[in-house]
Amino acid sequence: MASDRLTEVLSEWEAVIGLEIHTELTTLATKMFCGCPVAFGGEPNTRVCPVCLGLPGALPVPNAAAIEATVLAGLATQCEIAPWSQFHRKNYFYPDMPKNYQISQYDLPFCSKGHVDVEIEPTAGASPRPDRQGDYVARVGITRIHLEEDTGKMVHVGGSEGRIAGATHSLADFNRAGTGLIELVTEPDIRTPEEARRFAQKLRLIWLTLGISDCNMEEGSMRVDANVSVRRRGQHALGTKAEIKNMNSFKSLHDALAYEIVRQAELLESGGSVVQETRHWDAGARRTSGMRSKEEAHDYRYFPEPDMVPFEFTPTWVEEVREKLPELPDARKARFMRMFDVPAHDVAVLTSDLDIADFFEAATMITGPERARQVSNVVINEFLGHLNAEGIGVGDSRVTPAMVAELVRLVCEGEISSKQAKDVFAEMASSGEPPGAIVELRGVKQVSDTAVIEATVDRVLAAHAGQVEQYRAGKSGLLGFFVGQVMRETGGQANPGLVNDVLKSRLDG
Repeated sequence: MASDRLTEVLSEWEAVIGLEIHTELTTLATKMFCGCPVAFGGEPNTRVCPVCLGLPGALPVPNAAAIEATVLAGLATQCEIAPWSQFHRKNYFYPDMPKNYQISQYDLPFCSKGHVDVEIEPTAGASPRPDRQGDYVARVGITRIHLEEDTGKMVHVGGSEGRIAGATHSLADFNRAGTGLIELVTEPDIRTPEEARRFAQKLRLIWLTLGISDCNMEEGSMRVDANVSVRRRGQHALGTKAEIKNMNSFKSLHDALAYEIVRQAELLESGGSVVQETRHWDAGARRTSGMRSKEEAHDYRYFPEPDMVPFEFTPTWVEEVREKLPELPDARKARFMRMFDVPAHDVAVLTSDLDIADFFEAATMITGPERARQVSNVVINEFLGHLNAEGIGVGDSRVTPAMVAELVRLVCEGEISSKQAKDVFAEMASSGEPPGAIVELRGVKQVSDTAVIEATVDRVLAAHAGQVEQYRAGKSGLLGFFVGQVMRETGGQANPGLVNDVLKSRLDG
């Protein structure tokens, strides 16, 4: 979807977007109501038991750690914690639901009425918001966070790309069935695909900081559904919404919403009407397509789970859970701004990823906060580039915070130049050798001996007397020529600052 078309549509139409984000509690040892282990993959149907298969006589036992994780999630997103709550049975048939019902929550979720503030910095290609100019903060309300058990997984064999259409048969894997799952439902406060993407990214960062999930979207640990409608700007009545599924990346979330907003606006402009339905995002074709109509809500016949008593959270217990909250992303970003002399944009980049923030802080604790800007430059320009080029994470790199700290020291103390530091970093990332050893082995130490540089400058000026005359006649741009000649004479190892100082002294003297 062309960004200019979306810009044109959003100048006349306002999108109203709400998200439903499902996150598996993958860091827990066991499932929600039984002792089966939680892990991705494995041989199908090997991590199951009578409880998660719903066999007669098997009784669920709630996972206390999962309940605490849900309350932590609510506290981290400014939610109210219900003093009294309970589980319900949500009844429906689907092949990967072995019990034919799901233990979930209905009208009494553990957490409700929260919010997350999302910082939006308009960039090239980002979806625009005509009523906001420049950087702004979008507050997204949270309707509820509730806890439930996940379903299993269907594998459709045959047909096009394994989809249901044309499949010859389907297989059910119940390994995932019964895994603890929190569902967060937002208010319809989101107005652009970019706001939706930034919200989902920030929520993932919060969950990772809490340590409640690995939030791996490719493996299905974090799944996002979106409800979207459009209305003419200035109107208050909501339009007919469509629900979009199958968005397994932040890019897919953004692109699917952009397509659907334009589709609905063009449909209404042509005199048509939007049908309330569930739509599938096809990332290959870059379009949504209808899956099933959703004219009215399904009757799930909710009723209180008869095999479990209700829960009562005392204020004392809630405060004990609150004390376990780690430093959250917004607080960490504010602390970095206070502690380190680093530009606000760079701090935003550093704190947008938990592992990168940890890496930067570890390196800065070695160098001292006075060199935080230099550490930031290496992390953002060299380290992130290295990770992206290799397609790896922080933990997979040979580069350590101590190595970055040593590299920064070598530059700050004049032993190597900034240009040399780039070469040393490349070798460091490739070999895993510390920068000091690389400098010694390759003999790339910067020449900062004033006498050596003065002698070299004198030789260069003597060899280019004509250019010296031109410089002194007013052609000051020749200074760069002389610097280049000196650097060539020294094999690129002369201290550039010292070279400039000596040249100016000789030429202007």
